[in-house]
Amino acid sequence: MTETPQITFVCCVDSGWLEAQTVRMIESLRRWGGRFANAPIVAVTARFGFPLSQKTRKIFEKYDVEYVHFWAKHQYTWLPFVNKPNALIAVEDRSTTEFIGWLDSDLLFLGEPDQLILNEGEDFVACAADKNVGTSGPGDPFDPYWREIGKVVGIDIDDLPWITAEMEEKLIRLYWNSGIFVYRRGTNFGRHYLETCLRMTDACLVPNTPGYFSIGMNEQIGLGFAMFKEKLRWRALPFSHNFTMNSRTHERWYKEEQLKEAKVTQYHDCMWPDFWPTFIQCLQNTHPDVADWLSSLGPMQNEAPFQWRATSRVVEHFRSQRDAAYRKLCRAV
Repeated sequence: MTETPQITFVCCVDSGWLEAQTVRMIESLRRWGGRFANAPIVAVTARFGFPLSQKTRKIFEKYDVEYVHFWAKHQYTWLPFVNKPNALIAVEDRSTTEFIGWLDSDLLFLGEPDQLILNEGEDFVACAADKNVGTSGPGDPFDPYWREIGKVVGIDIDDLPWITAEMEEKLIRLYWNSGIFVYRRGTNFGRHYLETCLRMTDACLVPNTPGYFSIGMNEQIGLGFAMFKEKLRWRALPFSHNFTMNSRTHERWYKEEQLKEAKVTQYHDCMWPDFWPTFIQCLQNTHPDVADWLSSLGPMQNEAPFQWRATSRVVEHFRSQRDAAYRKLCRAV
């Protein structure tokens, strides 16, 4: 039997929709993850949150998932993406494995992600899945923002290496998708990552670009910044390890041959009822065993008890107010 790699996987979980996604992600890893299927998993709630459903707790017990709940000690707990480095720090302090791997809850494992194993001379792996709010250099609408936010954390963005955004096949400054990445636990990367995210958020900067800019995107930009500043030795994961699917971009970017080669897909909204038939058909054409399993489960549903769903709307309203108040303080660059 092939030995399980020395890696602990970390994810966030909250009562509600995220809970439903987390459960499916974990079960897909246990079913299709190959050598990684039996790796330790720690699910973390790093802020105020309602109890997980009894069904979720039973699934965690079935799949040997450790659950950790604590309140992070900073002012941005209303911003969900900052909870990612908080969760990593918590697991760094309790894990004994050589590597830590982050998993977003909207990942679906389709096969063994063999490229997650760090080689000698490597400290970090992640995928540049798409350009998104990345910058292709001078003239890019996001480049002025990158230049200013880089100054906040002490980085001249002209020093950043160039990598290829897999979806667009376009060169961009170093910018990782933070949905899945692995690093050496001894680097204490979680702490550097959190410090970077907090400094960027403290700066109250947003890009002067059309459309809505999610403050949470700083967490993705910060991932590369923290890695670069700590001089971690890195390798880019192939698109097969973070194949991106999204109902809004499906017609333009979807390629069946890429999904067929994928080991992990970040499906975003593809499991909600409206897009569910299309998503299942895509998997039926490429990974029929996974499609059959998902078909038996049906589209994503909120598994939280009714009383928590009702009360959570009050909490979400409070968090949206904090987001709005923060945006009023921000300066566009």
